[in-house]
Amino acid sequence: MEKVFGEICPSCSAPTTAGFCAACVRDLPRVAAPCRACGLAHDAGGCPALDAAWRVERVLAPFGYAAPLDHYVRALKYHGARELGRAFGLLLAAESRREPLAVDALVPVPLHPHRLRDRGYNQATEIARTLGAELALPILLGGIRRLREAGQQAGQSAGRRRANVAAAFAADRSLRGLAVAIVDDVITTGATVNALAAALLAAGARRCEAWAVARTPERAAPLRPSP
Repeated sequence: MEKVFGEICPSCSAPTTAGFCAACVRDLPRVAAPCRACGLAHDAGGCPALDAAWRVERVLAPFGYAAPLDHYVRALKYHGARELGRAFGLLLAAESRREPLAVDALVPVPLHPHRLRDRGYNQATEIARTLGAELALPILLGGIRRLREAGQQAGQSAGRRRANVAAAFAADRSLRGLAVAIVDDVITTGATVNALAAALLAAGARRCEAWAVARTPERAAPLRPSP
């Protein structure tokens, strides 16, 4: 009996059962020997997770933010390719299964309401929906808010990114005793996920991880503010 495929690979348009086909997954740029704490390659220099402002215990971001993956990330984030959230969620689910599951819930990085209205969806939530369904994990949305718009992060220095997201999040619900994974599309300096982790820990979370599809290859500057 002929097998019916429900979708096509977003990279090569070949029939696939889900998301990127196996051949195109092999072509995605991987982070070589990533540091468990910060997600960057071990040979990239000093680990930013040694900084006191780093709140995330583990980073899972298996792919480098480089061609061809960067094209698909931008398409999801800026060009309405909402269906890529499913493909990215499946990629992350497969990577997370390499170790025993150590989180209780997923928290997509929230958008400010103004940005959400303009874009029409939150790319982190789109990724988290499929990821949560694959791993049977709840997605925590209510009571976790972005308090102010961060401004344009792309192209900004590490210091500017930190300033943009300082005290930008609030968690108005109890997360007592939960281990949570913050979900995003890309981790650059780590400023956003650590700012959100600070709010989640203040709400009672016992630990936070950060899961993203991609990690920028550059070693980020320390998180501490300039004197």
